[in-house]
Amino acid sequence: MSSEAFEELIEAAKAQLPNSSAIAERCKSELQLPLCWTSRFLSNGTGSHCEVLLRGCYGSAVESVSLIALGLLRPAVLSLRSYYELSLQFLYYKDHPVEWRNVLDYRSQPTLPGLNKKYLKDNYSDFEFRTKELLKKKRREHDDCYDTLSGVAHGTAHNSISQATAPKELLECCDTLVQSEQIFLSTSEYLRDVHVASFEGNWLSLPEGVKGNLETRFGEGSGASALKM
Repeated sequence: MSSEAFEELIEAAKAQLPNSSAIAERCKSELQLPLCWTSRFLSNGTGSHCEVLLRGCYGSAVESVSLIALGLLRPAVLSLRSYYELSLQFLYYKDHPVEWRNVLDYRSQPTLPGLNKKYLKDNYSDFEFRTKELLKKKRREHDDCYDTLSGVAHGTAHNSISQATAPKELLECCDTLVQSEQIFLSTSEYLRDVHVASFEGNWLSLPEGVKGNLETRFGEGSGASALKM
């Protein structure tokens, strides 16, 4: 591939940037609530021994939204999958500093989502109950979007396999890019529900944006009682 081919890619991305950046902004807005939790953990020092996972959450979020703006849908979904995985890893490793030290020393591999979810279910008393209640009020299409994210990553989602023969063909048109909004919604809502389900504080100590979202979903004044908070 020549430098001219890469220049064509850049020009094509610029040409649709006004529309693709608008889609990226909507994807960004979907990630605001789960990032509220990331910000809280960073500010109060929770899990400071594995802070890199929280910073990785921010980095993956920035990466995924930026790639949507550039028209690169498949790489954006791969970054969104990283955001999902890092978020769950943090919820596990904040409670397991020794296990995290083993990861840093290359004596063990980072935990996978299935183990992290099982840990939360087994060790946070209201996790399963709240998860069921939150699912009754979900906006997302799937209960858990990880299979969708992984399908893109592993190529089992056949319509996501790249068939590009030149760099500019990597770009997706805005009619296709707009479909990413549902994937961002699904990832965001799933992760924020995980945070709420595993939260050990009371209703008043939830982030304001999270409380507002729950009141919208359950009805004003009903969120605390519905989730036993």
